[in-house]
Amino acid sequence: MKKYFFPVCLFAVFSFLALTSKSQQCSYYPIKQGAVLGYQSLDEKGKIVSTSKVTIQDIIQSGLSTEYKVKSEFWDDKNKPTQSREYSMKCVDGNFSVELKSMIDPKSFDGLKNMELTFSGDDLSYPSSLSAGMTLPDASMIMAAGSGGITLMRMTIKVTERKVAGVETVTVPAGTFECYKITYNLETKFGARISSSAIQWLNRGAGCVKTETYDSKGKLVGSTLLKEFTP
Repeated sequence: MKKYFFPVCLFAVFSFLALTSKSQQCSYYPIKQGAVLGYQSLDEKGKIVSTSKVTIQDIIQSGLSTEYKVKSEFWDDKNKPTQSREYSMKCVDGNFSVELKSMIDPKSFDGLKNMELTFSGDDLSYPSSLSAGMTLPDASMIMAAGSGGITLMRMTIKVTERKVAGVETVTVPAGTFECYKITYNLETKFGARISSSAIQWLNRGAGCVKTETYDSKGKLVGSTLLKEFTP
């Protein structure tokens, strides 16, 4: 776990058929069962190191609250399946949120395959309306790994200083999109403390189309691009 690369787009969703007038306000992310987004993750030199697919498996409606069951699948650079992960997203009274564990690169779990993993903390949230200069809520998460009910190691992730830097037009393999540019800082602690920063480009209609992650010295260490979009 020497490098924590956060492919934020892995929780991306889109806006199609709204279930209620309130769920329409969560239109950055998917509300259509069966919708699929495909991504490619690149290293600092622009080489593809993995690909992934995000599928909306189920939608559970309860009053003004909507929960989306999501599955992410991953392949390595030789197109060999590596891991899959399931998590939830929610739209409550027009505010969208996603479990922070969806941001973690699955390679981070390679050395923990035989351990029991538990997660606690905040969801990453987005208001129904974004504008340049807006500050977004911080989020944090604790992942504990253990066996037989005994915690053997612990990892902490903090996402801070989330800001809407402006609006930009971004071109990725899936096309050209007008996006909100969101910047934030990341801190991971797993024995050593690692600080980094990231930029997310979020489109109203296609969700997250691009991310870039930088180390503490501002050097690019990885990126994720939307490569296909199936409503």
